[in-house]
Amino acid sequence: PAAPAATRPAAAAEGSLLVESRPAGARVRIDDREAGTTPLTLPGLAPGSYRVSIAREGYQTWTTTVRVVAGERARVAASLVGGRFEE
Repeated sequence: PAAPAATRPAAAAEGSLLVESRPAGARVRIDDREAGTTPLTLPGLAPGSYRVSIAREGYQTWTTTVRVVAGERARVAASLVGGRFEE
């Protein structure tokens, strides 16, 4: 049976993260752990800072730090750059 509402943790104590990339289908790592592929929504995250890396074969890896706030959805959007460059 479900716990009474008064004893369940408040959903507002957690935040969520939306990760998008161009092109889509890139691998997402959160704090060096595999999280899935873009587009990706990660609900139920504890408030705090997270290191987000987005990688796809043939493109440079894109990394940033994002802050998740309780009761809000943070968004990370990356435009990946092809890995072939002329010298």
